[in-house]
Amino acid sequence: MKHLWILLLGLMLATSTAQARELKPYQGGATPPLALKDLSGKTHKLEDYRGRVVLVNFWASWCPPCRAEMPSMQRLKEKMAGKAFTILAVDMGEPAAVVNTYLKEIHTDFSILLDTDGHALKAWKVFAFPTSYVIDSKGQIRYALFGPVEWDEADTVQKISDLLPLAAPQ
Repeated sequence: MKHLWILLLGLMLATSTAQARELKPYQGGATPPLALKDLSGKTHKLEDYRGRVVLVNFWASWCPPCRAEMPSMQRLKEKMAGKAFTILAVDMGEPAAVVNTYLKEIHTDFSILLDTDGHALKAWKVFAFPTSYVIDSKGQIRYALFGPVEWDEADTVQKISDLLPLAAPQ
């Protein structure tokens, strides 16, 4: 019951029209570890993406604001093509079959990771869906956002671009 209440509170926060929809500088502590399998069973570790800017997005297919922002995440990926940028979208506790069915509707090709046991959710202290973090090329969280955003808007793209390393992408 406690988890349901937290999820409902998070959904209310994420769908609030009064909440600002822009990346905010992160004021928290160190970047938690992240090591999860994707839909094909390959393990992705955040530390393996050092040297790249990474958008870590916590979402669920049943979450209307999460569903609304997914197409803009795909457009952001396309805008950042050829740059040292990666999206890791962490699905919260749904079976792979449910996630795959949803992904057929929206046609994304960024990495979808499965947090089947909720350990990542707890480690990252996620309390609203969607919740997103932008990690710089050194592995530090630079921005956070609680709620949806249009990821391909100019201001958001600029903030992410400003974090890109000067070297060529890996």
